Amino acid sequence: MISLAHKAEGLEVEGVEKRFGDVTALGGISLSIQAGEFFTLLGPSGCGKTTLLRIIAGLELASSGRVMLAGKDISGLPANQRPVNTVFQSYALFPHLTVYENIAFGLRSRRIAQTEVERRVGYGLGMLQLEQFSHRFPHQLSGGQKQRVALARALVNEPQVLLLDEPMSALDAKLRAEVQIQLRRLQQQLGTTFILVTHDQDEAMAVSDRIALMRQGQVEQAGTPSEVYERPKTRFAAEFLGAANLIPAKRAAGGAETRYGTFQLAEVPSWTAGHLAIRPERIGISAHEPAQNGLRSKVREVVYRGSYQEAWLDPGDLRIRFAPHPQLQAGQEIWAVLPKEALVVLSD
Repeated sequence: MISLAHKAEGLEVEGVEKRFGDVTALGGISLSIQAGEFFTLLGPSGCGKTTLLRIIAGLELASSGRVMLAGKDISGLPANQRPVNTVFQSYALFPHLTVYENIAFGLRSRRIAQTEVERRVGYGLGMLQLEQFSHRFPHQLSGGQKQRVALARALVNEPQVLLLDEPMSALDAKLRAEVQIQLRRLQQQLGTTFILVTHDQDEAMAVSDRIALMRQGQVEQAGTPSEVYERPKTRFAAEFLGAANLIPAKRAAGGAETRYGTFQLAEVPSWTAGHLAIRPERIGISAHEPAQNGLRSKVREVVYRGSYQEAWLDPGDLRIRFAPHPQLQAGQEIWAVLPKEALVVLSD
């Protein structure tokens, strides 16, 4: 059995900047990624997440700053000398080689003994459930099978860190959801540090131990999926990671004054005027006026989405999300309940 866990090593990104002429792609990024962690760089196109991944891989040089792995500065090492492997969006499989030979390629290029190559490739085939496809060529595989081959090829090299550059973007929605669970289970089984780049918020939430949400070359917020989702710090974080109602507000005694009235808050805003955020699923529905933070509303529109429904309320176009509720109809008057612990004070 291959030992792929490297429990003692962590990865540090220290003040990494990357400039392309007058354009700053990364503006001094610092991150600490624990050994054995599934860490995700999440953000829209052009935010710098792939550039940062390429710098960690050694495929791009930072303009300043450094990358440390297990306490050693690897910033000056070429890609082929770093204990890091990358799975690309395109999978980059060799079309003229079989699945077996694709997985063995990196080992043979490093002149690993044939008996060791056979042992590692055999384990990789078994680990990713590819034994029956070992003699097939890439054009004979499905998208999910190609991805597993790319993962096996990277993992048999026993990297300390596995980098994943949008590896599920080419898969259809159903297969993507299945592969996400498989990838998470594989990472937990191996204990290897995985760093994923994605723009897909659902994917990031499903697989990650921690997420760094990036925007314009900076880390907007970092934390566990629940921390970043439940307690966003900025409007960008609130809107990018899931749906959110943003409510302009002014600080008032014991809470905040809004267009809907005064709401009690669990935390005191540091600003005089700013924004509150509340997730659609955190807004409750009541037939009676609640003791606190209630808003008399009229249902404007209801959309059925299978496992849940969404509705938009007047006044203010508030969006709510709830389990299917056949009694809720357009035109109906209800009380919307905005619990104070669910109202998040944003920094902007």
